[in-house]
Amino acid sequence: MESLRVTKSVSPLGTWQSGLTAEKVSRQSEEIGFLQPTENGVYFINCVDGDRDQMAVWLQRGAGASSQITPAQFNVRSRVHEYGGSPYVIASDMLFFVNFNDQALYSIALDEVGFANKESNVARQITPANSGLRYADFAFDVFRNRLICVREDHRQVDPEKFSAADIHNTLVSLAIDSECLIEGDVLFQDSDFVSSPCLSNDYQQLAFVSWDHPNMPWDVTQIRVASLAANGQPIELQRIDGQKPGSLLQPRFDSKGWLYFIADWSDWWNLYCIDPEGLQSKQIPTCILPVPAEFCSAQWQLGKYNYDIDVNDEILASYTQNGLWSIARLRQDSQSSAGSSAPWSHHKLVEGLGQIEDLNSQDGSLYFCGATELDSHGVYRYETDSESKKSSTKVSRKIIGAVAQIDAAEISTPELIEYETGNHATAYGLFYPPTNASHQYSAHELPPLLVSVHGGPTSAARPVLNLKLQYWTNRGFAVLDVNHRGSTGWGRAFRQQLNLSWGVVDLQDVVSAVEYLIAENLVDPARVVIHGGSAGGYSVMAGLAHTALFAAGASYYGVSDLEVLARETHKFESRYLDKLIGPYPDAVDIYRERSPIHHLGKIDAPLLLLQGLQDKVVPPTQAEMVCDNLQQKGVYVKYITFPGEGHGFRNLANQVSALEAELAFYLEVFENQ
Repeated sequence: MESLRVTKSVSPLGTWQSGLTAEKVSRQSEEIGFLQPTENGVYFINCVDGDRDQMAVWLQRGAGASSQITPAQFNVRSRVHEYGGSPYVIASDMLFFVNFNDQALYSIALDEVGFANKESNVARQITPANSGLRYADFAFDVFRNRLICVREDHRQVDPEKFSAADIHNTLVSLAIDSECLIEGDVLFQDSDFVSSPCLSNDYQQLAFVSWDHPNMPWDVTQIRVASLAANGQPIELQRIDGQKPGSLLQPRFDSKGWLYFIADWSDWWNLYCIDPEGLQSKQIPTCILPVPAEFCSAQWQLGKYNYDIDVNDEILASYTQNGLWSIARLRQDSQSSAGSSAPWSHHKLVEGLGQIEDLNSQDGSLYFCGATELDSHGVYRYETDSESKKSSTKVSRKIIGAVAQIDAAEISTPELIEYETGNHATAYGLFYPPTNASHQYSAHELPPLLVSVHGGPTSAARPVLNLKLQYWTNRGFAVLDVNHRGSTGWGRAFRQQLNLSWGVVDLQDVVSAVEYLIAENLVDPARVVIHGGSAGGYSVMAGLAHTALFAAGASYYGVSDLEVLARETHKFESRYLDKLIGPYPDAVDIYRERSPIHHLGKIDAPLLLLQGLQDKVVPPTQAEMVCDNLQQKGVYVKYITFPGEGHGFRNLANQVSALEAELAFYLEVFENQ
């Protein structure tokens, strides 16, 4: 690595003055997503006034400012799977959306230009409130004037004795012209989970994804296709068959009735298709572009797509390779008579982004959510029609999202590191050096290092402008964002290296990354701290228990007792540990061996615990047990709770408090070294 030092005023690392306050970086951490372009503009979900605890549907028309469409008293967010999913849909001149507080579905009328109709701007309730029913991931059936969506039924849950088996996920239809409250008519209920309903262009076929415990959607899923009878019920249900089990996601139809989807049969999530004749005769689907790249990410939320089909039946698809995202146009040879097996050409349109998702096309324009290492998350538009190519707006540009309140000279850009870890395997990370336009550090001082471990653990660190990360580098910290084995973006085999080895290989990769940076003389080995949320919080506590590398750690709603997690967590992840650890209770000894709660006697480093009191994924009891045990041992531990917060802090004030508390905690630890 090249030298990171430049000539500036010398100041102690970790204490640099910065204009990136905790409030500024938290307020700018928008949550834009779930795009739905229409002829009236782009609808999307975003927070209100920078507060992620209050979400709304917005509309962007032309070059003007975005307008909030849903009334202020509603918070548009679904609780399906606890992580949620697409909570709204535009259906003709109506907007249907889920209200977070009661999980009921509501509708409002839209005027001719897509705004809420002022003459009838009263939200109409469609489903019962606080009924135990949750809805997400909608498709509009124009032919039958109904919505098709995922319904999660909690009505049989005993609050005194939770069991994931009492929760039922089904595919349902909702007749939107009903004059009374409705719960939905079941279309499919023969699997533990369903997602991604989509209709053919003639509304006579329905495709969707299903899967069963103990699989997660990135393990083994099926795509099912059915014809729709006159009454709207699915008939002649078929299942897409491939060479072997795999993760099949994001089905979509083109105008000819061809079915497209993403599958990882080749080790990589590539794009496949099958024509109607092949579907009937159960032919093997065709891989459109067989490349060592991922055309999607792990499906933690419902309703996200990484490709779309334009009016010419050409595919506009995003994919990630070596940590960076691109978009390509895929076009089939129109002269061929080989059906779906005819060759496809591809042409790259966009490249070099750190993240791309929610990709949709509309009227010659391509819209997607994206971010780069110099620009934060927002909505981009790329003009794909021929007239635009002849003019000047071929390059994608950001049309929605805050302009980052940070000068380019203040931004720390990441270097992708690739290093050897346990069993001679390879892992990856993003290294961000300390960066501040007004400060530098002495040649005799090395920076403190903050190691960040992503959640999931099947998620990924991405090279995008994250102001909460820049909060640290702008103060003189180096940051290492780790992509340990099990992260998404490097194929199925890399992802599955975590199977039965969570708490072992991920920790090996974190430790190896730190040792690599220390060997390169890039960080101060005495001032290495670690933080993470959820699964990342588990890594924090495991790291403090099993290595002396870390001077301190901060666990955000982290897992401390794997047995408790297996017994008490929500349905979506209730069998996740079967893959990561082993079946419970058969593998109870491994659960105990891997649980930080049973190794607290080995922890001497200070620990900060931050916990939402309404967390249904990792209940507060996990943090409370750790706090009590470490206090009895005499280890310095701070436990900060946040009433009203669930799994991930959404309230702006709470985000600010947590970030400020974490910085103060590390500085206190360093001062007392």
